[in-house]
Amino acid sequence: MREECTSFAEKLTGLFSDIVVKTMTVQLLRELDELDITFSQLQALTYVAERGKCSVGALAEGLGVSHPAAVKLVDKLAKKELATRAVGSSDHRQTEVAATPAGRGLVNQIRRERAQRLVTVLDQMAMDDRLALIQGLQAFVTAALRDEAALDALCVSCQTLLPTECDDFRLISTR
Repeated sequence: MREECTSFAEKLTGLFSDIVVKTMTVQLLRELDELDITFSQLQALTYVAERGKCSVGALAEGLGVSHPAAVKLVDKLAKKELATRAVGSSDHRQTEVAATPAGRGLVNQIRRERAQRLVTVLDQMAMDDRLALIQGLQAFVTAALRDEAALDALCVSCQTLLPTECDDFRLISTR
């Protein structure tokens, strides 16, 4: 019984992930082709925007890509004026990457669009099913991270983990 449940859960989580990533992000990027940004570039930009700034090495590690691949992503983002590069403040051999205001704005725009698509899907579900989904996802994340406080860093207003531009998050995270 447990193997059947695990196999079904694996298939459902894979399908859920595909829907969220492919349908709600990749398809969105295709529809907003005037943005001229790839999924990989968006992932890199989001990673940088959420951290304020980071080294190219940290970006590579965070995305699970090679250092040369991260350098190429940063080059493309810099050419589009979505990110800037500077000599590292603590180690002059490193390059620090930061999102520009336009880059942070793009990350937030994509988040808003993706959230709207999620609303469209959730509106088709019964209230009890929506609540069950939220409770199940919270339990899953807490168990997977083995951390009861894993969700405590969510912004109380926008429910975003490490939001790039949210005064409410700054207020609760500095308490």
